[in-house]
Amino acid sequence: MSAKWRKFLSYYRPYMKGFIADMCFALIGAATSLVIPLIIRYITGTVLSDGFAHAGQTIAWLFALMLLLLLIEFFCNYFIAYVGHMVGARMEYDLRNELFTHYQKLSFRFYDDQKVGSLMSRVTNDLFEITELYHHGPEDLMISAIKLLGSLVILCLINVPLAIVALVPVPFMIVFASILNRKMKRTFKKNRERIAEINTRMEDSLSGIRVVKSFTGEDMEIHKFTEGNDLFLMSKKDNYRYMAIYHAVLWASTGLITV
Repeated sequence: MSAKWRKFLSYYRPYMKGFIADMCFALIGAATSLVIPLIIRYITGTVLSDGFAHAGQTIAWLFALMLLLLLIEFFCNYFIAYVGHMVGARMEYDLRNELFTHYQKLSFRFYDDQKVGSLMSRVTNDLFEITELYHHGPEDLMISAIKLLGSLVILCLINVPLAIVALVPVPFMIVFASILNRKMKRTFKKNRERIAEINTRMEDSLSGIRVVKSFTGEDMEIHKFTEGNDLFLMSKKDNYRYMAIYHAVLWASTGLITV
């Protein structure tokens, strides 16, 4: 394992208990979401075949079981949303303290070549994105893996040939997602650069507001800020266009699998 990966994973260590609990509840929640449709299928396909009059008690028990599973899924989702995000927030806290401490140790030469707004953006926007990866990355992988493998097993138990046919679009979805992911990475990087430029422009303008007002330079500052804001809007436009294509194609592919 490279030094970068060891450094990246080291921030999990102080909060390993919370992280493991979050992953366990993500696993339970994902598994529960797979069981409920099976119960409904059993009711409609087996229990009701003998008529509602003879199946009333069985349906009542199964309904109670589904309510219990829904409560379990509710608690799992609550735990993931609250405790999982708090784990990410604490990691963000540690990262921000470490980064600020690192800033204090850097030389004057470093600050001569850097813009304060860009450095502030690292502490705020960039760290938030990193901690979102810390929290949602493993969690989403766990949920997706459980649902994908669980669905595959269920489909195979129902009908193997149909399961194989349903999985035909999956390789194409993976290839498409990987290609578009590269383009989205470039747009996300450009977004971070643009917002850093906006922060820099705002910091420069507001820190020198007395000089700006003394020389009636408000219009010039507004014009410069608007230019940077326009560039940021254009980068967001590209980003959302790729996101729209990504989600539209994946949703359509999912619908194709269902059909």
